[in-house]
Amino acid sequence: MKTQITELTKKETRKLSEGLVDFNPIKCYNCGNRKGIKQRFFLLNASASEENHEKIKKALIKKFGLTYYGFDNEKDKVITTAKCPECDGEKMEWEY
Repeated sequence: MKTQITELTKKETRKLSEGLVDFNPIKCYNCGNRKGIKQRFFLLNASASEENHEKIKKALIKKFGLTYYGFDNEKDKVITTAKCPECDGEKMEWEY
């Protein structure tokens, strides 16, 4: 099955579990920036399991230009990402 990823709207994001929404990017590991980092959420057509990691990564790169993501075990079809507005870095320090 081909991995499909759709970005969630702000309205759809409000329906997510607090645990995932409260998992916020606070600092870019690449440049140290702490300002303007936006968290984004995506819906998968498959589980975000280790088995599907490479498929998810390829689909994220192809469709959105992103490579790193996190997910909540309870909502494993939803992933979250962030990108630094200063350096385009994706490796973040996340606050739980």
